[in-house]
Amino acid sequence: MTDTMKDEIQALKNEWENDPCWDIETTEGFEDYREELLAYRLKCEAKWDAEYQEELKAYAAEIGIPENLPLAKHIRFLEERIDQLETENELRGM
Repeated sequence: MTDTMKDEIQALKNEWENDPCWDIETTEGFEDYREELLAYRLKCEAKWDAEYQEELKAYAAEIGIPENLPLAKHIRFLEERIDQLETENELRGM
């Protein structure tokens, strides 16, 4: 692999990390690097999931339900939704 291609792959990885809305391994022009890109995506997703689980555990402990992660996840979702609705209402002048 040439240095130029290494740089292009790294640039692709950086771009994808900033907005991982597609399967990086299917990127047109990088078909020869599918396995490397798939491994990279799976590694990142596992890391992000582990970080999320740690955050959720900390949040569950903070609200007094350290053993009930599904409930903590739901409460967090509801709090975020309330915040979103309050922001929307403020923008509408309500």
